[in-house]
Amino acid sequence: MKLSYISSQWQLIWHKQLRRPYRLHIIDHGTNGPTVILLHGIAASSANWSHMLEELQPKYHCITIDLLGFGDSPKPQWGDYTLDDHMRAIRYTIRKLHLRSEYILVGHSLGSLLATHYARLWSHRIQRLLLLSPPIYSPLDAIGSTVARKRTALFLKLYKFVRTHPRMTPQNFKRLGRLLPLPTSIVVHPETWIPFMRTLEHCIEQQVIHDDLAQLHVPTTIFYGLLDQLLVIANITLLAKTAGIASISIRGANHDVGRRYAKTVAKHLTTI
Repeated sequence: MKLSYISSQWQLIWHKQLRRPYRLHIIDHGTNGPTVILLHGIAASSANWSHMLEELQPKYHCITIDLLGFGDSPKPQWGDYTLDDHMRAIRYTIRKLHLRSEYILVGHSLGSLLATHYARLWSHRIQRLLLLSPPIYSPLDAIGSTVARKRTALFLKLYKFVRTHPRMTPQNFKRLGRLLPLPTSIVVHPETWIPFMRTLEHCIEQQVIHDDLAQLHVPTTIFYGLLDQLLVIANITLLAKTAGIASISIRGANHDVGRRYAKTVAKHLTTI
């Protein structure tokens, strides 16, 4: 038998049957200063942190992590990509960093949902939590604003359509992106299609950020662009107020972490 076949079978046994967590791909950007760990959004990778790294690297020790199913991390096609799957992979990877001091955890979009749940479960050594463009879709019966409720319902219907339509493929999704103002950070390929769809369902549509924030004991700040094409801003401001956490809006910014977005986050870090 070929070594590649033996290796793939061993990986299947180790991770699927024995449920051993995957070790995710990281890039340690070096430099001195406080440690910042960054988790990217859905169907993205560490490459999307370029502007943020330009702002933070002079003063911070930055570590970027490719989430399970994306970037250079493993992409098991049999995976369910549940919240627990992502948590176990992130937990295992961060433990392997052998950090001896506190760190700042930053998440963008999907990464912000995962970072919040992670901080709820393992707050040890997390100094501060920064949530960038969190796609908060509150339960419809809890949304007082008619506009916000309709916008939330529209997003959830769109996500379900993407996941369940029989003709939806990576190629057709790209065509859909030409009609809808999707963030440039969302780029799907055949090998990331299953991780994308299953993560979308289990971590974004079935999100638990409301419960996470209610039980969180880590200083937290939410950032969002006023031109964000995937957010319901009323949901963010209401949840931030309810949870008693700070929120910062960014004029001229959309869902992507562009230069203006990155400068705002970096400036905030220097003031705390």
